[in-house]
Amino acid sequence: MCRTRAARILPGMPSLIHLPPAVRDAELRAASFSEADNTIEVCWTTGATVRRMSWLDGAYDEELIVSANAVRLDRLNAGAPLLNTHSQWDLRDVIGAVVPGTARIEKGQGFARVALSKAPGDADVIQKIRDGIIRNVSCGYIRHQIEKIEKDGEMPVWRVVDWEPHEISAVPIPADAGAQFRSATAGKEPPLFP
Repeated sequence: MCRTRAARILPGMPSLIHLPPAVRDAELRAASFSEADNTIEVCWTTGATVRRMSWLDGAYDEELIVSANAVRLDRLNAGAPLLNTHSQWDLRDVIGAVVPGTARIEKGQGFARVALSKAPGDADVIQKIRDGIIRNVSCGYIRHQIEKIEKDGEMPVWRVVDWEPHEISAVPIPADAGAQFRSATAGKEPPLFP
């Protein structure tokens, strides 16, 4: 039996549930670094299914729908920040920014060009990115609409059908390991991570 529902509503609970921002990991490659403009190409999502946990519903698999109709790119295309591991409490956490107008969806993946900081305080992290030592990025996003799908005996699936990336971060460990540059992922299905 397959049931689709918008959200589980408990007695006395409001029907609108506010979810915290979520994050997804991806990968960047030093090979796309441009010395001329100090930028690098990133794939910030492949929409890979990721195991999540909700305090109200328990474990579920989150699937990001990556299409022009599902992803709101306005914040990224306005020059969203590249952060150091999702840290957003200090201006020193900003180590770059999305080049305005470069965020796009292609064949179910999200890409953007990121300008890297030239500030002396960021030099060690930026050099590791340029050298290919730091390869992973993660996308912070807000979920605007979720379709919850339950099948008896299977893990619930939350399909995020309307979402808005608001930052990209350099991170040590990715969850969306399949999110790489097109040449590295052509023809591969997004993996499932328990």
